[in-house]
This record gives sequence, C-alpha cells and structure tokens, in this order.
Amino acid sequence: MGKYLQGILGAFTGKVGTVIGSSWRGISYMRSLTRRRGNANATDKQLEQQARFALVNGFLKPMKPLLEIGFKNYANGKTGFNSATSYNLKNALTGETPNLEIDYTMVMLSRGDLPQVEGLLATSVTAAKLNLEWQNNSGRGKAKPEDQLIVVAFCPELAEAIYVIGEATRLATTYVFDLPADYSTKEVHVYVGWISENGKEIANSKYAGNILIA
Repeated sequence: MGKYLQGILGAFTGKVGTVIGSSWRGISYMRSLTRRRGNANATDKQLEQQARFALVNGFLKPMKPLLEIGFKNYANGKTGFNSATSYNLKNALTGETPNLEIDYTMVMLSRGDLPQVEGLLATSVTAAKLNLEWQNNSGRGKAKPEDQLIVVAFCPELAEAIYVIGEATRLATTYVFDLPADYSTKEVHVYVGWISENGKEIANSKYAGNILIA
C-alpha cells in the first residue's frame, strides 16, 4: 500500500482500474486489488493433492474420535486425527485422479509398539454379526492378557464406520461384534487393534479382510 499526494483531481475513493483509493485519519492511500485465489489458478499437482486429501479425509472422518486415541502417540504437536490423515495419505491411496481409491489393505487406524493381534480370523454366519478370533500372545513384548480390543467395521456402501473399544481382552481370544441391522448383506472392511488397560500403549491395527455380513 502506497501513500500518495493529491493531484489536480484530488483524492479518490473506491476502485479505479487495478487500484483502490481510500483514506485513514486524513491520509489518502492507494492499494492494489487483492488477487483472488481459487481452483482456477491451481496447478495439476495442487489439484491432485486436494483430491487425495478429500478422499482420505472423507474416509477417516467418521472415525475421528477413535483416531484421536489410536494415533495419540504419534501426534507430535498435532491432533491424532491429523496424524492418522498424514499416515494414510502417504500409505493408503492407490491410482491417480480421477481414479484415486482407498487401498483398504494398507489403511492403519491405530499405531504404536504394543504387539499386534495374531492369528486373526473374521467371519460372519449370523445376520448383522461379525465373529472375530485371535491367538492369546500375552507375554510377547509388552503384550498383556488385559489389553483391550479395538474393532472397526467400515461399510463402503453406507460410507459409515462402526467401532468399539474395550469390549474384549487379548486373553478372551473371541468376540462377536453386533452390527446395525442394515449392515446385513453388505461388505465391510475390518480392522483390529489393541490398547493397554491404562490407555498408554497402542498396537498397530491389522486388516482382517473384506467380510460379507450375513
């Protein structure tokens, strides 16, 4: 913004060409028009990044409360949700615009150094129920019998995620996840992880597969 002395026509206010005239405390000023920014000026690389972010953000948003917990140990000055978004942007996308897709096998919904679930099996034989089985690997590293189960079922058709925390322990080795009735006959992507009883330690989530719910 530049100060100017009045010419033969005096001071002006408003827009003239590419400048705007105004005054403050009796001093006249001119400033250039603000440059508008928008997708019209975005580069292909910027548009690609916007598309990637929109896809991952839309996928993760229904699970935001879970991700605040699942990625809290990797937040590093940002939210757990932002940390989860960054990780999955880098690791869980395939293809290029306009054919970007989530690679569900590479998605991570919790992250930490607590030992992962082992011997994981997910099935569905009863309407709106997801059956999970795993091995009790307590005693391996930090793994303890009382570690709390994290289960996520994401339904692409409904664009919705259902999850539970703490309804079974590592020691239990089985769990039946009661899903909403409208999940019957639909496919869900299933993820399983652990959180320690005191909530401080987290395990990397593991992909259990794309399961057709009975």
